Order: sequence, then structure tokens, then C-alpha cells
Amino acid sequence: MNTIESESVAEQLLKLFSRLGFPNEILTDQGTQFTAQVMKEVSRLLSMKQITATPCNPKCNGLVERFNATLKAMLKKMCAERPRDWDRYIEPLLFAYREAPQGSTRFSPFDLLYGRTVMGPMQILRELWTDEINENETQHTYQYVIDLKGRLQETCKLAKSELEKSQTKYKHYYDKRAKPRTLSVSGEVLLLLPTDKNKLLMHRKGPFTVVRKLNDLD
Repeated sequence: MNTIESESVAEQLLKLFSRLGFPNEILTDQGTQFTAQVMKEVSRLLSMKQITATPCNPKCNGLVERFNATLKAMLKKMCAERPRDWDRYIEPLLFAYREAPQGSTRFSPFDLLYGRTVMGPMQILRELWTDEINENETQHTYQYVIDLKGRLQETCKLAKSELEKSQTKYKHYYDKRAKPRTLSVSGEVLLLLPTDKNKLLMHRKGPFTVVRKLNDLD
């Protein structure tokens, strides 16, 4: 995709949905390409609920931000080793990421999507070294679909259980440095926002008046 205009983003999303299915809801940031009328119309036609993240709050979409950070580190390493043709290794890098187990769920993205361990370079190398060849028994199509559905359901249950354990552990670590703060309506606050010239640089702006309290944390 050469541009990030609303039309291009909508077309790429449709290509993705045509392979994986249409979601009930989609979470995006508040970029203009996602909040434009084109995306609203696409969401309406697909009966898809569009949810936007809180501005300047990457924790709202933490899984994507974590993936972006990991991918940037991988690309940085590849650019240092292959400065002339690093772009040719983007797809292999993505395959490596999708094949590796995720720290919170203990399953790889391939496992959660397809319900099986994908054949990757390490799996091929293992079979060459050990002469192990998994000969799957012949199954009827109907029985295969039933078994696959059962494996996916069981995998999702285990992933959800592991994710809850990880969330509890991460919350424990976060609470060690967290300080209780209470904001009241009509009070004044300072906001940590990107600078006008560089979004990577942050500084506090304000004071701004609190007009509404949504809950204890927002």
C-alpha cells in the first residue's frame, strides 16, 4: 500500500477480511484515514462496529503497539546486517514473528489462527536431523473439520487462561510503581502531548479543565 488514504485503507481491510472473515468490531486509532466518512460507510455496509482508541494513550491498543515495537527492532537489526536489500526480508521476518509463541498466550499467532503448528524452517530442520516424519492418518473431510474445530476451541480456552495469568502478573508489576490519583470535575490538569513539530517528542500542555468524569480511571 503506497498511501494511507481512507480509500486505500478500506481496500486493504476488505482484502484482509476476504481471507479471515468479517469482524463484529474493529479497534483503530483516531487517524483521519479511520475517522473519515469513507470508513464510516464501510463499517455501516459490513455491520461492523468501529471503536477508536483514546488519543495519546497507546496502552489502549497495547497488543498492536507491542507488535510495532518488536517489528521495528527486527527491521533495525536487518537494516544493520543487510543495508542494501533489507526490504526483501520483510516477509520472512513476519513469518518468524507469527511462528514464535507469544509471551502472554503461550501460543503462536499461527496456532491461534489455524489450530495447528505451522511447518517452518526449524520444523523442517528438526525432521532432517531426527528423520521424523509425521504421517497423519487418513480422515474424512467431515471428521477433520470436527477435530479442527475442537482443537481451535481448546486452544482458545488455554490461550485465554494464560492471558489472564499474564494480565494478573503484569498488573502486579505495574501497581508497584503506580500512584493513586483522583481528578474532580472543574479541576485543572496538565496533559502530556506530542509537540507540534515532532510527534516523537512529548511535553506537558495546559492547564485544561476537567469537564466530565467517565469512571475512576478516565
